[in-house]
Amino acid sequence: MAILIEPCPFCNSGNLHISHRLMTHTIICQSCKSSGPHRRDVESSLLEWNHTAKLLRQARCHGEPQVHGHLHELEDAVRNLASILRHDQQPQPECESL
Repeated sequence: MAILIEPCPFCNSGNLHISHRLMTHTIICQSCKSSGPHRRDVESSLLEWNHTAKLLRQARCHGEPQVHGHLHELEDAVRNLASILRHDQQPQPECESL
């Protein structure tokens, strides 16, 4: 079954990529780097991406602009945390003992 992918719910870009990692799939916006949930099958990942996009579009149309700002803040916090975790996993230089 063919599923049309909705534009990015955060930046409205159509520049999307389906990422396949190990046994999961997710949709990634190539413009703002937001990503959808990881699911075991592509269809579920696409359906959840589209559901999120539709909900956010409806929220913006019904005069709830604060939703958009809060989601961007949350997304930024998650990116920052991921960056910190990646940085913490890098090998630390060995300290000389005194």
